[in-house]
Amino acid sequence: MTAVKFETLFAILAVDLLLRVTSFRYAGAVIGRGSWIKSRMEIGAGSGIGWNFCVRGSGRLVIGKHCAIGENVRIITSNHEYDCLALNFRLQSKVIGRRLIGKRTDVTIGHDVWIGDQAIILPGVSIGNGAIIGAGAVVTRPVEPFTIVAGNPAVPIRKRFSQKTIEEIARLAWWDWSLREMREKKELFEKRNL
Repeated sequence: MTAVKFETLFAILAVDLLLRVTSFRYAGAVIGRGSWIKSRMEIGAGSGIGWNFCVRGSGRLVIGKHCAIGENVRIITSNHEYDCLALNFRLQSKVIGRRLIGKRTDVTIGHDVWIGDQAIILPGVSIGNGAIIGAGAVVTRPVEPFTIVAGNPAVPIRKRFSQKTIEEIARLAWWDWSLREMREKKELFEKRNL
């Protein structure tokens, strides 16, 4: 399956309006009801996003395959320009006729990432494959693959697996397998304490 892409203003607005009343399911991805999409966004197949998700900014959000994103998660893909006299967009528009939008700083979320409820991901952050973001965390810096982070600001708690296991999982890249291939190797998915 291919990723779901929201690239044009029309696509963003159409899905944004739909999400006011229902969840959105397409190409194996699910976006929960009440979500706000105010940024260019791509979602990998098999990923699910909980209710009241919000992404906004002038940058781009890319979510990998088979991610689990909780409710009330906020992702911001750009920031205010802060080296100017006035920070307020409305005042900027009235005085100089345009908004001074900060540098677009995309957010990238790898494959098989779990983001807990009410987490906030700030501009420019990259989250590695297999990472876990604790509920309520404020992620201000990159997160290494298969690392658990939590807190405000989010700090590493521990790695999910040994370095050897992480390398093996990265080599397998199971998230690129078809559902048939995954079912054929279901014993890998049933295994615990890797």
